[in-house]
Amino acid sequence: MKWLLALITLCFVSAASLAQSTATTPEQTLQQQMAQARSLSEKHSYAEAAAILEKLSADPQITALPNWRNALGMMPDIEVLAGRPDQAFATLQQAIELAEDRGDHISADDLGKDDDLASLRNDPRYQQLLARLAKDDALWKRQAALWQDDPAIATPYKPVLTEDEKVAGLSKFWSEARFNFPFFARVPDLDWDREYMEYLPQVQAAQTTADYYRVMMRFAASLRDGHTAVAAPNELNGTLYAAPPLNTQLVEEKVLITGVYDPALTAHGIRVGTEIVSIDDKPVREYAETNVSPYVNGFTPQDRNSRVYGFMLLRGPNTEPVQLTIRDASGQMIPVSVHRDCEPSSKCVWPANEHAQFKMLPGNIAYLAVNEFVDDSGAKTMRDNFASIAQAKALIIDVRKNGGGNSMNGFSILSMLTDKPIQGFSGKTLDYKPDVRAQGGTPGWFKEPAWAVSPDPAHFYAKPVILLVSARTYSAAEDFIALFDAMRRGTLVGETTGGSTGQPLSFKLPGGGSAEICTRDVAYPDGRVFEGVGIPPQVKVSPTVSDIRQGRDAALERAIEMLQEGSTEPASK
Repeated sequence: MKWLLALITLCFVSAASLAQSTATTPEQTLQQQMAQARSLSEKHSYAEAAAILEKLSADPQITALPNWRNALGMMPDIEVLAGRPDQAFATLQQAIELAEDRGDHISADDLGKDDDLASLRNDPRYQQLLARLAKDDALWKRQAALWQDDPAIATPYKPVLTEDEKVAGLSKFWSEARFNFPFFARVPDLDWDREYMEYLPQVQAAQTTADYYRVMMRFAASLRDGHTAVAAPNELNGTLYAAPPLNTQLVEEKVLITGVYDPALTAHGIRVGTEIVSIDDKPVREYAETNVSPYVNGFTPQDRNSRVYGFMLLRGPNTEPVQLTIRDASGQMIPVSVHRDCEPSSKCVWPANEHAQFKMLPGNIAYLAVNEFVDDSGAKTMRDNFASIAQAKALIIDVRKNGGGNSMNGFSILSMLTDKPIQGFSGKTLDYKPDVRAQGGTPGWFKEPAWAVSPDPAHFYAKPVILLVSARTYSAAEDFIALFDAMRRGTLVGETTGGSTGQPLSFKLPGGGSAEICTRDVAYPDGRVFEGVGIPPQVKVSPTVSDIRQGRDAALERAIEMLQEGSTEPASK
């Protein structure tokens, strides 16, 4: 079924692995029945598998689902193997028409290589079908090429770009945002066409590729979205993104050093809790506003503060040490010069951030830190330690450092916290129709159909749960929190989350750089907004200067205290 692979979406594959309980929605019914049909097919019970899928095809609620195309793609192979070629041809025709209706394409080459359909190859109907698809292939490939990175614009790195390349890159970003960005309404003072015209002379005047990308990063930042950005080529990491081996954070309106990863720095008075007073002879807040903020993507205050006073504050060229004036806990002012030794994708003294960590805390409380959803480390760690978790009186899940990844990896954890289906978040994206625009209309919205995550019956934890969150909790981690919160499964403790999620569209730019533009607006299952707002905790706990200097984790301590007191129910909203 090679021709089917292009049609199978990540959402379906991930959700199917969770569909193990009694279905309550059409989506769950489809997932479970497809899984059953696939299982029967693997056992060579083709007639039974075909009967299941054909029964689904008679249900209009099922055939209206986006994932119905995946079931329709399975059916011809199973029907052929079941000895029903006439039905297989009819289903193939439906699959082709549905693919065309939904902007997909089944190529003649892929269909012809499907070994399960080998018995049809001498049938004239099959040959006619392949001929029809082959006729469409060239047109489809040409159309698809218009939406892919083209070497004419996606040129390799060189120190100086041509004027044509610089203008083409700006135009590419402007155009992609114009057709795909869903949040222009929240930047009402931004005239996107005027912004483009104002940046044209700026990119033309850029002397080097590094200068060009500084301008492009400011252009992208004008959209003020955490999933919309320009990234310079790797060759410029040392010029634009180098940083000293320190972590910083805005705490009680002071910029504190919260991590020191080079022992040599302590000899100069740099310790956790030390305050940064000035950078390069400018007051730290003035420096941040002038030198950092214009390049920062992000809409909410908490997100922007995390970026401006966190991982972007001290970035710059590795050839120029950053000059700091620091104030220690006693109030002594100390000037210090710090080299920017760390670059993205290079070895550095920063400690490796564990993807997931499990431990038991005093009082028989289980603790699971999940620092990313790029892979399934969090869910795997939870499953691997489930015997201990099941015996614990409560569970704390810490996603304060989780910047996101694949939402389905977070939902795998949620599936172990319930015995009922979990309603998925609601999403929408722009629905652009050229003919509507030609008649004076504007793009509407395509609202995603309802969907759900099924519980994992082999791993069900029913005891109290607390979720630790922060402003650095972001993207797929916020999708995870939104569903957890909507489930009313436990209490959120910490700080309001970053407030940015969605599906970025990625593309290449001249000179080896790249860009991404958010294409999707996501909300709670009931429509409550958290994109551009953040998800507030029921119990607010922010670190203080004293906490940082004493090495206290106030949010974790509060969560443990709540569990010991038995106060774990989320407040009413």
